[in-house]
Amino acid sequence: MGFSTNYDDVQDFDLIPKGEYEVIIRNIEERTTQNGATGLNMTLVIRNDVEQKYKNRCIFHTLWKRREPTEADMQVQGYSFKQIMQLAKATMLPSGKSYETVSGLCADLINHVIRVTIDHEEYNGRTSERVKYMNSSKFSECRHIYKEKSAVTADAVAQRPQEQFAGSAGLGSLDDFEEILGDGDVPF
Repeated sequence: MGFSTNYDDVQDFDLIPKGEYEVIIRNIEERTTQNGATGLNMTLVIRNDVEQKYKNRCIFHTLWKRREPTEADMQVQGYSFKQIMQLAKATMLPSGKSYETVSGLCADLINHVIRVTIDHEEYNGRTSERVKYMNSSKFSECRHIYKEKSAVTADAVAQRPQEQFAGSAGLGSLDDFEEILGDGDVPF
């Protein structure tokens, strides 16, 4: 059985043009660079449930800890209090909600939708996308479906990929739980 090339679903990975994009917060991780700078690395995915270009492309954005944090910044572990509050407001988290740590807030932000304005920035001779503004989404009801990447095996090629609505993550049961075998349980 043969096949033909088809480029309908193939995307170029040039710079995402400047402009506004509806995105969903896929992931937030705190990381420290080799130079010792710590930041909250956010993975934003351009939503596929809103009519816009570049659907499913990732935008990476980092909120950096302040070198000289103010008293307000210390409430959010040295990050910019203003930036953290702007992000929380953009996701429409309830005003006055309390958190013990920034990681607690970050966990609450996953799968929330926001609208970002992208600009371009040159750094070390390379141009890249930069999130300039974060605002509330114009489309608060989210039906984005993540495009999961899975390992390609002989069995996986024959199976249909599972789709999951972004807003339903974590709401399932343990019926899909699969026990992971340890080294002593494998026959080879």
